Amino acid sequence: MTDSQNDLRKNAEALLNSSGSAFTDMSKEGIQKMLYELQVRQIELELQNEELKQSQHQLMIARDRYVRLYNSSPIGFLTLDTTGIIKQANPAAAKLLNTTIDALKNSALGKLINPLDQDEYYFFIRKILGTHVEQTLSARLNIISNTYGEFYCQGTKYFNCPPQDCLQNDLAIYVECRGHYNIDENYDERICLSIFDITATKKAHATIACLNHKLEDKVFQQNQDIIETNKELVTRIEQLKQYKLQKIEQEAMINAIFTAAVEGIITVHLSGDIVYVNNTVETILGYSKEDLVNCNINKLIPLGRQNNPTQYLNSISGIGFSNAVGEIQEVTGIRKDGSTVPLDISIAEFTINGTHYFSIIIRDITLRKLQEQSDQKHLDELAHVTRLGLMGELASGIAHEVNQPLTAISAYSQACLTLIEDSNYDQTLLAETLQKTSTQALKAGQIIHRMRDFVKSKKIHRSTIDINSLINDAIGLCESYFKLNSITLQLQLKHPIPSLCIDAIQIEQVILNLIKNSIEALTNVPISTPRNLSIQTAINENNTIEIRVKDNGPGINLTEQNKILTPFYTTKSEGMGMGLSICRSIVEAHKGTLRFNSEPGKGTTFYFILPIAQFNNGS
Repeated sequence: MTDSQNDLRKNAEALLNSSGSAFTDMSKEGIQKMLYELQVRQIELELQNEELKQSQHQLMIARDRYVRLYNSSPIGFLTLDTTGIIKQANPAAAKLLNTTIDALKNSALGKLINPLDQDEYYFFIRKILGTHVEQTLSARLNIISNTYGEFYCQGTKYFNCPPQDCLQNDLAIYVECRGHYNIDENYDERICLSIFDITATKKAHATIACLNHKLEDKVFQQNQDIIETNKELVTRIEQLKQYKLQKIEQEAMINAIFTAAVEGIITVHLSGDIVYVNNTVETILGYSKEDLVNCNINKLIPLGRQNNPTQYLNSISGIGFSNAVGEIQEVTGIRKDGSTVPLDISIAEFTINGTHYFSIIIRDITLRKLQEQSDQKHLDELAHVTRLGLMGELASGIAHEVNQPLTAISAYSQACLTLIEDSNYDQTLLAETLQKTSTQALKAGQIIHRMRDFVKSKKIHRSTIDINSLINDAIGLCESYFKLNSITLQLQLKHPIPSLCIDAIQIEQVILNLIKNSIEALTNVPISTPRNLSIQTAINENNTIEIRVKDNGPGINLTEQNKILTPFYTTKSEGMGMGLSICRSIVEAHKGTLRFNSEPGKGTTFYFILPIAQFNNGS
């Protein structure tokens, strides 16, 4: 029997003894009635006792369940007194605090709190005791863990930053404490704490903070990039607006230029169909723009009469005659009334959106042609005058050349008469003498005929000529001067040499004038010094023929060299100064060039170049 049961029995016996006199005074019925009530009461007490036993059993089961839950709970539970001393602890709390339950009992929890958080801890305890209201505290334990790491990023503590960048030291455990006021069975004040390990949560929050910080930095940088991009876009938009305005202005300027251009401008497709003409085309050819758009270029410039139009345009685009682009070509245009007009055309090729076009610029050269004809007529007249002057200067030598065959004719005629007087004359000898007379007469006639052709005024007439033969003809007119002035002539003529399509009389005039100038220069050389004159022909690499006339005379001084080819400049007392100027004009009219090299005291070389291909093509 337990102590409490013993005490209860003693109290019951004392009550019974105190009421014993009452039972003796009672009647039998009263006693029986009381016994009956006592039996009922006993039964009630037994039933109540059974219920109490059942309740006690349930309480023991509940207590055991509570103990199991208390000890197996993953949440740490601590019971503290008002001074913060641990009175009870469960295994989860001991594990979290890295110690044992026995070691925790009667120890101060504050010693396990990180010194940096102890002020908040003690304020937390006082607040619970003062308000009796549940409080919450987040603090670090003064315990080192090997599970988590502490990281630093850009001077601020963050978690889960890249370990290779900012790993420093191990991290103390973070816990969250939830405490409430309580009074135990002994009426002592107690603080019940539930502690949670929130290190992972802290780590996650720190990681999120770090990521948010990085995200903010990234967003900020992206915003800055977007702002810069927007600025660039605004700048580009402004530039595009300026380009658009410039393009409009350029188009207006180009249209104004096209409209005001003195040359006609025609834009065509590769097929030759016209897509644009300017106003000058209307003026030159008499067509309106409406008449020409979508018409073929052959309507204006019948290339088929000069070249195959399709082949011509194809050749321009690089298939064949590629140098036509950018070159000036002379063609014949047809006006609306059917009349023709000489034109210079130049062609440019361009591409728009993958489509090829040609821009043909035409220029009316009617006035230029008339001027060229006038200049050519004037040049012919000047050349004729200089030929007459040149023939006058060579007259004595030519007279000597003509006198020789005439003298021979007279002698041969006298011999024939003498032979005829003899009745027994030799007929063979007479025939030979008459043959020689005829030869000399033909020679004199050829000299006179050559002189007449040379001085005759006529239009330029080009024919195929061997330049070496022309040089020999010119030498024949000056042969007596070589003998008279003791000049040694050297010929270095290229054989064979291509024929040239030239005006033989005018080119012979050039050769003869250069030979005469060299003869006059050599007459100033002492007779004791050899007087040499050489004439050379050669074929150059650029498909031209070069004719050189070289002498070893006194040469031309530097002052005269700058003026020697200008009109009306002469070093002769009776000269007109037109010889070399006319020679240069003749050579240039044949698309050639006339130049000279001279070194005072060592002689002079005049040379002129004539192109082969152009004249052989009949131009």
